[in-house]
Amino acid sequence: SPPEEEEEEEEPEEEEEEDEEDEEGPEQVPPVPPQEGEGPPQEEPQFDEATQALIDAAQRARDDLAAAERELKEAEDGIRALETELGMDFGPEGEFSYLYNQCWELSTSEYLYRLCPFQRVTQRPKNGGAETSLGLWGSWAGPEGDKFGAQKYEGGTGCWQGPARATTVSDTCDTCVTSSPV
Repeated sequence: SPPEEEEEEEEPEEEEEEDEEDEEGPEQVPPVPPQEGEGPPQEEPQFDEATQALIDAAQRARDDLAAAERELKEAEDGIRALETELGMDFGPEGEFSYLYNQCWELSTSEYLYRLCPFQRVTQRPKNGGAETSLGLWGSWAGPEGDKFGAQKYEGGTGCWQGPARATTVSDTCDTCVTSSPV
């Protein structure tokens, strides 16, 4: 029965092939394509002139739209700022309006105080450190009969285990300014 012998011979060959696969390890996995930003830069696909012209026109339109949106936002911000200013109470005849959008500083031995009328009051340590808000514009706070004699700034940085800081600024009219604008 020689055919049986041939079959027996073939079986060991198959086993040898399986052994060889085990020795080589698992099948080789194809390499993972590089992620965006890795590897050499990819060239832009080439298009015919008409298609490229459309792509360029679309990009110009996107750029123009972005510029128009920026301009619109700036205009809207300007309108809001003007509406805020128009809504401010600068005194019976607007006599305090010149103070708007100006700031003054006062230096003491430890701190530099900054007052921006109708906006905010801050304090900064002279030896370095963060600025602390002493309040944002709240309202006129003078006594009855002299409403415009003081300004109230509220909602500043909270004190440790305490309330938010607030500042009252007394207004005195004279012929000279005792602090220079910054």
